[in-house]
Amino acid sequence: MFGKAILALVFFFLLFISYSIFIGTVDLRSYFFPILPSQANVRAPCSIESSPLSVYMYDLPRRFNVGMLNRRWKFDGVPVTGSNLPKWPENSGLKKQHSVEYWMMASLLYEGGGNEAAEAVRVLDPELADAFFVPFFSSLSFNTHGHNMTDPDTELDRQLQIDILKYLRKSKYWQRSAGRDHIIPMHHPNAFRFLREQVNASILIVADFGRYPKSMSNLRKDVVAPYVHVVDAFTDDSSPDPFNSRTTLLFFMGRTVRKDVC
Repeated sequence: MFGKAILALVFFFLLFISYSIFIGTVDLRSYFFPILPSQANVRAPCSIESSPLSVYMYDLPRRFNVGMLNRRWKFDGVPVTGSNLPKWPENSGLKKQHSVEYWMMASLLYEGGGNEAAEAVRVLDPELADAFFVPFFSSLSFNTHGHNMTDPDTELDRQLQIDILKYLRKSKYWQRSAGRDHIIPMHHPNAFRFLREQVNASILIVADFGRYPKSMSNLRKDVVAPYVHVVDAFTDDSSPDPFNSRTTLLFFMGRTVRKDVC
């Protein structure tokens, strides 16, 4: 009887050790309780040689993206590729600082020689995708149609948001995850301003969190992207270590007035 008790104790001890090791590398709550937050101090192991992220990009009508760069361009239903992607206009002014949506699309369309290391690659089969990129230029839409907030053109910005939501909700891949594995650029603080709460489960590309409640946008799921430079870089710098040789940091604050930031 005493021997059976010892064996049972040893068995449960080994079971406890195995279970502890298992839950230390796999967060079971993410499988059985997806609404609960993951443990903050548990990090998934990463590998330097890990495969790039496989991204499927929706082939949206051009009015959602490059069609806003120049309304005179005619595409006649021809898909946008790396070879026919329109260049970003040189006279776009401050619109360029929120153009990360354009460069993300261009990166996925880029047809390189194959020798470049890529963090993300485009896949044409959505079944093979790790994430889904929605190339809706919401920042350019605001700057093009709704910049003055009260113009009649603002309705065009609203309608594009309504239409893109209708498009996505018909996708079985959006329905499968409720948009949680979809990436939506929303870099301008007023981008997607009419219906943004309806895509709050998605991965948002933002400039900051100044105009978003924590329940909608936060660092646990979203990505902060830097502004695109709108001035020429300083090229006459011959110092071998320019960062350590400088004692003063100069930066451009921009001219957008942030009423909600002190």
